[in-house]
Amino acid sequence: MKKLTEEFIKQLPEELQQKARECKTAEELNTFIADNDLELPEEALELVSGGILCSGSQKRKCPKCGSDDVYYDRELGEYVCRPCGKKWR
Repeated sequence: MKKLTEEFIKQLPEELQQKARECKTAEELNTFIADNDLELPEEALELVSGGILCSGSQKRKCPKCGSDDVYYDRELGEYVCRPCGKKWR
């Protein structure tokens, strides 16, 4: 996983590389990616422990608040909206 993470970071603009390397957990990296409107390459989608980012063709919108800050929690088998906490299948 570290190799995939570093390969992803190296593809970022220089000003974002340092900020990405400061992420200490997969959740921090996930938040960084979402906050900067970045997309992980297909082979790195599972960087986020417990879930995957919803990006590209997997992008979802929350049925409750309409936010697209959504991820899929593999343990729960549900999509989760970060802003409002709504969960759905």
